[in-house]
Amino acid sequence: MKPKHLILFCALTLLEGFITLYYLFNMTFEAGRGQVIDYGTLRNLAAGVIVLLLVGLAAALFRLVRGPEFSASLSARLENRLVGEGGRLFTVQGGLLIAALFLFECYLLTYLAFPVPLRPLFAWGTIICLQAWLILRAVYRGAYRARPGWIARLKTGWNSWLPVQRKVLIILAILGFVYFLVFLAPNYLRDPQTHFNMNPDEDIIYPDVVIALQTGATFEQTVWNALGNWQWWYGFPYLPMSAAVLVIPRLVFGNEFGLQVQLNMFLLRTFISVLPMTLLILFAVYLVTRYKHLWASVGLFFFFAFLPGVFWYNLRFWHPDAIVVILILLTIYFLEKDDLRFERYFYYAAVTVGLTTAIKLWGLFFGVTIAGYLVAGLVMHRVTLKKAILAGFFFILAMLGTFILTSPTMMVPYLAKGAAASWFGQQDAILGGYNEPGFEWVYQTGLSSWLYFFGIDFMKPFFFFFSFLALGFGSLLGSRKAFNRLNLGWCLATAFFLINFSAMKSPQYQLPLMIPIICSAALFPMVADGTQSWKIFGFLQKPLAKRVLIVVTVVLFAVQFWINLTILYGRIAPNWPAIIWY
Repeated sequence: MKPKHLILFCALTLLEGFITLYYLFNMTFEAGRGQVIDYGTLRNLAAGVIVLLLVGLAAALFRLVRGPEFSASLSARLENRLVGEGGRLFTVQGGLLIAALFLFECYLLTYLAFPVPLRPLFAWGTIICLQAWLILRAVYRGAYRARPGWIARLKTGWNSWLPVQRKVLIILAILGFVYFLVFLAPNYLRDPQTHFNMNPDEDIIYPDVVIALQTGATFEQTVWNALGNWQWWYGFPYLPMSAAVLVIPRLVFGNEFGLQVQLNMFLLRTFISVLPMTLLILFAVYLVTRYKHLWASVGLFFFFAFLPGVFWYNLRFWHPDAIVVILILLTIYFLEKDDLRFERYFYYAAVTVGLTTAIKLWGLFFGVTIAGYLVAGLVMHRVTLKKAILAGFFFILAMLGTFILTSPTMMVPYLAKGAAASWFGQQDAILGGYNEPGFEWVYQTGLSSWLYFFGIDFMKPFFFFFSFLALGFGSLLGSRKAFNRLNLGWCLATAFFLINFSAMKSPQYQLPLMIPIICSAALFPMVADGTQSWKIFGFLQKPLAKRVLIVVTVVLFAVQFWINLTILYGRIAPNWPAIIWY
């Protein structure tokens, strides 16, 4: 970085500051507006802050222009910090974009609840972050060119894989594509009576997504449509995810695009439910086999794909659960990859936990896993007590930051209160069920009640207990202890909540437990890998032991798979005409 770049940045920021000040004093407010501080007073305070910043910027600019030695020294220090040994250029660039997004969200919230006189300051701050990013991008374009792009990274990753891994990925990608296509017609076609019915949950949240993409008579109304109208059945990130799918119909049909219900619901079901579920299956198989075993990978793909709860989820069901479970598995994957180093993958996990929490609160159940992970770092002397405390603090900070950044309206008190009321209302239904006479037995809690519904949607009791047995042994023995220990914390917390407190037993409520625990069940033969530190399990060192475990695992999976196929046939065969023409 050269002095001229610092001078340019300061000069542009100074000019934008004067424009901001002009903008502020030309704003008009309603008389007496402002609950805590009158808007007129707040404008004067904001103007004072801007003036102080302008004075500081003018002094800095004068020093840079008239003091070549100072500007050269400052430029050299920044250069070293950014691109020197251990440079933070790309971290700074990412931070600038995050700051710009946050400030822009604050700017938009001034049209809902934030004090209006702060609008110019938020706009100025957004512009400062973006222009700093652009200047650094232009100045250090050589560093960007030297950095491998996404395509180059994908090629490097692809070339680093074993031939069998590449072969398995291609085969599973083809199978996944065919599986994805299977659900297109059922999710689009009407029934023989030309009706296109919607699931009750879809019926409730569909209008909110439509409104979010509609422009109002004023910019303020448009912002309200996009940010303030969400009913919070699910967390706010689910709104832009769903709205993004409908951008093309919005552009084609204009503000009346919401009337294209059949097309819109088809797109939402396909790209918010079916596609993420297909990707979830591929990722779950990767977590287990790393695509190193062809038949194991293909067999596990079919097992996941034809779980009754998974197959039924893909039929006429627009829900965020597949996305949530992907985030859950990503969290476990990141923690396993971090391997008690408490570096970037640990904080990637914090981001996925925050996003999971923002969508459906499931991320809160990772508390047990994260606490155990920190304790494990201390016990295994991989981290000091001070670093463990700091790591835990920054994990929570990154998690909360992700939550706020992806749910900006939670910074608005009355909207946050409404969201909390909606969430608590949903929790009442989850914990107590609905008042449906004759169905009280459905909403009973306890293991025996849940085992019945597990058996209908995912696994019979014998497979459920086998899965937990495999998870427990896998946490103590074998080559995948790290994954199983992380998964154990998640599964125990989730199973404890579902079995003892949750009355709702729909398949989507079981997904966050069932998919991870099946991954550990499939890893059962791995308990015979590696050196056993427990003498009582020394027999696992014998070659025959792993073969026996493989046979046991394959037989149990095959029996459960056959049961699942019979359940699916029983559900689908009598209703197939209605399903295919729905």
